[in-house]
Amino acid sequence: MSSESAPTNGFNLAALVHGDDRADLSAPADHDKLRADAQAASNGDGHDTDGTSGGAVKTHAEASGRVGTDAEGRPTHSSTGAPLDYSQSVPVRPATSVIMLRETASAGLEVFVQHRVTTMDFAAGVVVFPGGRVDPEDVKLSDGLRLDEELLASQLRAWGQTDASTVGLGDSLVAPDTQPAPGDASDTQATQGVRTLLACAIREVEEETGQRIDPALLHPWANLVTPPGRTKRFDTYFFLAAGEELVELTHQTTEATNSEWLGVDALLTGETEGRYRLMRPTLALLTELQSLGSLDAVLAHAADGSRTIESIRPVIRGVH
Repeated sequence: MSSESAPTNGFNLAALVHGDDRADLSAPADHDKLRADAQAASNGDGHDTDGTSGGAVKTHAEASGRVGTDAEGRPTHSSTGAPLDYSQSVPVRPATSVIMLRETASAGLEVFVQHRVTTMDFAAGVVVFPGGRVDPEDVKLSDGLRLDEELLASQLRAWGQTDASTVGLGDSLVAPDTQPAPGDASDTQATQGVRTLLACAIREVEEETGQRIDPALLHPWANLVTPPGRTKRFDTYFFLAAGEELVELTHQTTEATNSEWLGVDALLTGETEGRYRLMRPTLALLTELQSLGSLDAVLAHAADGSRTIESIRPVIRGVH
């Protein structure tokens, strides 16, 4: 990738999610330091009690003080203001989400988003990207995907430092706690895991927007795990997608009041002003897209192989 299309600020997504003070760093990402800082936060060593520090992006709810901490220093509310309950052990289930992009003269870089209904038991009333959990049917659907060897190899490389290789392996979908370690997965199983993620992403986009997306358009982008305390937890694999066929997207999900294209700048401004509610990972993803500036720059960064995707697992004191 040329220097013109590369992110000039050395953007680090994990820094924004974890709250590392190098969120606007100009040096390359130091993932060992991120993990050390996350552990330090869980021990209360010099970080804010909510596990963030000055470099983290903060949602409107966090910035307004509606996200406090309990006697053990754990957040009492999510980044959108929903109350948290740490008394229950909630399994982490694999899921996919697709960040669909376009660029217009009037709004610049735009994303297709859904405004979730306020009665949902997870992420109620927030703005999200289309997606959902991996279902057993996705394992079967993956067998019918026609993927060329180069595309499959690039997907395997991109997700190589995540748990993607074990998605759909054994009882991982119905009993995530039995999921084997990624290192125990064979090449065949790793291929099945990646194919299952692609099948899930394609199915979810078609169900929620009416558009069947070409797997060649799906670029691996990020892997984020829902923190403890929520009623549901997901190990979410985010893909980027852009293409002329995406102009036909429509609203077809009952989990949202409406779906629409919104400018990245407008979304971030609206969140700051309290007009939109975003979970902090969504806010971090949008902030990264904004830093890249244009659709060409985003797609170049997604396709050049330089992006390292690791599981971002927020650490909360006393909770595993």
